[in-house]
Amino acid sequence: MPQYGGYFNDLTLHDNLRAISEIVIDNRAYRVERINYLISKFELDHLKDIKAKFLSGGQKKKLVIALSLLSEPKVLLLDECFAALDVLTIKMLQEIIVNLQQESQITICICDHQARDLLACVDVAMILNNGKIVAQDTPSNLVKNINAKNAYFGESFKFN
Repeated sequence: MPQYGGYFNDLTLHDNLRAISEIVIDNRAYRVERINYLISKFELDHLKDIKAKFLSGGQKKKLVIALSLLSEPKVLLLDECFAALDVLTIKMLQEIIVNLQQESQITICICDHQARDLLACVDVAMILNNGKIVAQDTPSNLVKNINAKNAYFGESFKFN
């Protein structure tokens, strides 16, 4: 899932899903079923006929995640997924991420600079510095790690 974009502005939410599904799903009946499932799962029913350019930031994120899930991937990569979102939308997105991990048995890798938002919805996190892993652990242990503090968090960072 890209940080920005990932959808066609001038297509409706439904048409975006249909366009990508035609590329990644061969079976037409399953294509329709999968689109309807994702629209329902992300509570987008009332928005399916709205052009993507008119959706809110959170609605666009839901659309892009739905587009990413059309082909039922085993791994989902999210780039800066919490960027430029309000607190309620971030909370909604965190819930989606946790639910996807639990329900779909999907591995989700998130790259984000919003440490608090990221740590609130992951099992394991790592700090990279100059392309090298500085520290890797559970969120609660990572924030205590001296290497992570020195490379990223600093001394004043508080989590939970």
